[in-house]
Amino acid sequence: MSENKNIEQHYSLDERPFLEKVRGFCQLVEDRYSPYLTDFLNPREIQIVEDLANYYHLKFFVSSNLETEEYRRVIIAPDYYELSDDDFEIKRLEVSYARQFNTLTHPKVLGTLINQLGLERQVFGDIIINDDGRIQFSIASHLANYAIMTIKKIGNVSVTLKEVSEGNWITNQENYSHSFVLLSSMRLDNVLATVLNLSRSRALKLISSGKVKLNYRQVEKADQLITIGDMISVRGFGRFRLAEQEGFSKSGKAKVTINSMLRRRKK
Repeated sequence: MSENKNIEQHYSLDERPFLEKVRGFCQLVEDRYSPYLTDFLNPREIQIVEDLANYYHLKFFVSSNLETEEYRRVIIAPDYYELSDDDFEIKRLEVSYARQFNTLTHPKVLGTLINQLGLERQVFGDIIINDDGRIQFSIASHLANYAIMTIKKIGNVSVTLKEVSEGNWITNQENYSHSFVLLSSMRLDNVLATVLNLSRSRALKLISSGKVKLNYRQVEKADQLITIGDMISVRGFGRFRLAEQEGFSKSGKAKVTINSMLRRRKK
């Protein structure tokens, strides 16, 4: 029991259920002495799995080390295990449609995949849309044919899905803009208002309505303290990271570098 408490103290209350799930994965690996493959996980979840794998002295492998890919699958394994890329059981599908006449968005594609297929978000990887409107997404391999046979329309746009080989994968394209802000407080509401140039009341409304995520977890506490390295995403605004603090101004405000990440969209 004391060991469990020692682990748990490093995680927030809302992360405890996932922590328990990962502890179960590790126990399965130890009991069966065989590897365990997770669903697609976000970066924070991947970090928790890595922490627990190290705690239990198990091997840890992630399906991609590309910084532009967020959702990835993880393998937890005993010490004898040797990795093969096929063990991640991932296929990449491309959405073919009349790109010259139609525009498809990330939310529209994701909504179609979840609603038409009746599947959870965790069986899909990143949905990638490049400047030319090409769309690809990763999916658990055992569901690829089901998706190909089922998805014929996204919204009102007729589409076909096809598998693409790794040599033809496209990658996320993101614009990184760097700016400096002066923060009088590291509270979430103040950071949002300052970085996004919003009123404090607008920032509070975004938080209370569940539109703000901190390190991929929804947060509804306006007084949540933010630290350097944290990623904040706001529905409708994009996302940004507090990259570095460069001391304080004469008035005592923190001088912070902000990296804003916005996906390029076809114009």
